[in-house]
Amino acid sequence: MTAPLLPDDAWRFVTRARVARLATASRDAAPHVVPVVFAVVDGKIYVPVDGKQKKDIERLKRLDNIRENAQVSFLVDHYEDDWAKLGFVLIFGSATIIHAEADAAAYEKAAELLREKYAQYRGPITLHAWMIEITLHRAASWGAMGEEEPQK
Repeated sequence: MTAPLLPDDAWRFVTRARVARLATASRDAAPHVVPVVFAVVDGKIYVPVDGKQKKDIERLKRLDNIRENAQVSFLVDHYEDDWAKLGFVLIFGSATIIHAEADAAAYEKAAELLREKYAQYRGPITLHAWMIEITLHRAASWGAMGEEEPQK
């Protein structure tokens, strides 16, 4: 499913990454960008909504924006002072907010991969009942997609 959108090396670059940037926009096109952790399941990207937020979790700006405008972009990048090693993958897609009960199969698989990838989810930080699910529509990649680690 991912092959038409990304070359294999770019897809590996994304799946190895520990952090990405999620860009959303309001109905009025006001942008909002946040760093996020994520898991990839069956060609879709899942971004958790942590249960440790200080404000009402249902009113997070990224969630409000997705409710108003489902179009998102998702950036994974790698920077080094040696610019021959720079690289990025930029993904454009649509986002939906899924719930642990209503979307149990997708939620559980993503939660399992998040716990494997990030030790914090095996400890005191819990996954909230909601996750952001991104369906890829198009993507662009540039630069070094080699074995170096994407930006941490």
